[in-house]
Amino acid sequence: MDVSYEQIVGAFLNKINEYELLELADDERDDSVFSFLTKSLYKFKRVCNYKLEATRTDDGGFKIVSSNMPEEEIDEVLDILTNGMVVQWLKPFLNRQENLENALSTRDFTVFSPANLLLRVRETYSNAKKDFENELREYSFSHNDLNKLHLPR
Repeated sequence: MDVSYEQIVGAFLNKINEYELLELADDERDDSVFSFLTKSLYKFKRVCNYKLEATRTDDGGFKIVSSNMPEEEIDEVLDILTNGMVVQWLKPFLNRQENLENALSTRDFTVFSPANLLLRVRETYSNAKKDFENELREYSFSHNDLNKLHLPR
């Protein structure tokens, strides 16, 4: 079962408010979103029961290809992948040089200070990452055979 470009991008854009991303040229936006997807997919492949692969299409878009994923699991897999994409999208906001410069040069730490903004971005990133990792764990526990674990007896 394949997951189309429209499904992936639609689910991702429903989770973020990034108007600048929508203003980019189609190929630039697609490259960014594809990069988020491949990084998220890399993390998810380790626990997923299905062989998933992100591939480019002839029309410049992309899709997720899986030969054995049942249709009823697409929404769950897509939700996990797009949450991972949100983590990847947030990472550059956290790692901006201007945020670090603002945090280091701020004398008064007020509600409106750049240092406070950096703190909030860091918290948002950490929360998104933790949610994604928890979803990976939950998926792994609910879809894998726990009898295969090598636990001491």
